[in-house]
Amino acid sequence: MDVDEAYKKMEAAIEAGRIANGYLVVGALDGSAKELTLRILKLLFGECNFDTHPDIHRMRPLSKARLITIGQLLESRRSEAEKKRIRGPGFLDKISMTSFLGGWKVGIVEGADCLNDTSRNAFLKTLEEPPPRTLFLLLSERPEQLLPTIISRCQRIDLPDARAQQLEEPYRTQVLDVLAGDDLTSVTARAAAAAKLAAVLEALEELAAARVQEDIEEESSNAGEEVDDDALKALISSRYRESRADFVATVMSWFRDLMALCASARRASLDGDDGGEVPLMNEPRRAVLERRARKITRAQAFRNVEAIESFATSLERNLPELPLLSFLIDRLAFGAEGWL
Repeated sequence: MDVDEAYKKMEAAIEAGRIANGYLVVGALDGSAKELTLRILKLLFGECNFDTHPDIHRMRPLSKARLITIGQLLESRRSEAEKKRIRGPGFLDKISMTSFLGGWKVGIVEGADCLNDTSRNAFLKTLEEPPPRTLFLLLSERPEQLLPTIISRCQRIDLPDARAQQLEEPYRTQVLDVLAGDDLTSVTARAAAAAKLAAVLEALEELAAARVQEDIEEESSNAGEEVDDDALKALISSRYRESRADFVATVMSWFRDLMALCASARRASLDGDDGGEVPLMNEPRRAVLERRARKITRAQAFRNVEAIESFATSLERNLPELPLLSFLIDRLAFGAEGWL
């Protein structure tokens, strides 16, 4: 939805007294997410300086590793390095205090996906049982990095400039080449396809590690805490999971195109009118997709999508990737030549 529509929904919820404790705003932090946040603050507090208002509390990544640490949330949990850089109460310390002006308190987390494991759990406890008249706005460009338990306790608002889950090249082409392969019927061919997809994930993980190292080296001249091994691993994992989500989205786009073509063919057979070409996410490969769609049933097409959704859930449990890919490939109906 656009910013105007999202704002109207928030306005109606506030007027009706049905506002949620937390909202996950998915969009560009310097774009629509920021615009919507400012409009909500104006609705709650009127014209004022939002940067200095005593009941508006903000938090963003401060560490070199671009993580939100537990020390930012709670003063009592700060490391010695954080004590030198951060003064005063932590974000959750401030939220727990009585409202300065006796009205709303708003906690804004810019880049909520940057919460590390410890800070996520601490924040979740407050989100589950927030103080009265407290509203949390979690701004994120990478919501897939958030804990499912945090997402489930927020109402989600997806804005137009939310990051499109698009796997970068050459990895996108490599994935689509595997899915468009002519021989995907034999056990050997399917095992080879799974191995190729696993190789793409391995390359994405190596790329994530290289880019994190580059980011840290670029900031090495700045003052601040050093990135320890645990923080480095967490940062690489976060960057890799983002790319892995794009990988899954690319696989899903292929099979959603197949499903759309199957559904369109079904409507055409019933109505006698195809209504024109179905828009596809992988338009350059339309010929292959149309040929495949004629060889699978609509039920198979829907089961394909369900299988990929199950695969994505299993990935988040940190199960081994190659066995998961092998199991997924065995479940999928590709519509390839020779498919029975």
